[in-house]
Amino acid sequence: MNIYIMRHGETKWNREGRIQGSSDIALTAYGVELAEITGDGFCRDGISFDRIYSSPMIRAATTARIIADKTSYTASGKELYFDDRLREMCFGKYEGLKLKEIRQYDENIVNCFSKPSLYVPDPTGETYEEVIGRIDDFMDRELVPLEFEPDLSNVLVICHGTVIRAFLRRIKGISLDDFWNLRQPNCCVNLAELKNGDFTLLKENILYYDSEEMLNRPIM
Repeated sequence: MNIYIMRHGETKWNREGRIQGSSDIALTAYGVELAEITGDGFCRDGISFDRIYSSPMIRAATTARIIADKTSYTASGKELYFDDRLREMCFGKYEGLKLKEIRQYDENIVNCFSKPSLYVPDPTGETYEEVIGRIDDFMDRELVPLEFEPDLSNVLVICHGTVIRAFLRRIKGISLDDFWNLRQPNCCVNLAELKNGDFTLLKENILYYDSEEMLNRPIM
């Protein structure tokens, strides 16, 4: 079984370099365009989906609906599955702040994106362990059982930057402190194989668009 793991399209806060997290920010016009281009790319590659999961946050849900329309998933009457475990990590008091500015004076936020094992969230935020826990739960309790359903070959999961890194941490076996060495631009796609309950990464960072600015954009 193929598991495609995709990041949502661009938002205004992505463009401005603001920490987004649990703030429910909509796609920009360019973010919609990136999702449409990616949907067209799936079609050119002959990829259709038997099931689509998405974070319920508006930026991911909008991206999911665009992909579903482009790949005829919607026309076939299939249901979109929105799962709260796929929500972006909550960064608490840091949300809405520009990462480039705040990292000049806040060592904790520097740790958040360079040495996550030392990051301490405020009481309203999440720990990395909590995010990793809910993604492991999604993989074990939602994805792994799908392997036994004969009509499912291609599954798409649309979510967020930190969440994708939680997926890749497990699949690639990387440490928490290597989290942010993984580049994940908007609308990038990662392909994993699920076989006998194990995940293997086949392709990483597939892009169906060409944007030097997007590729060189800071991690947020």
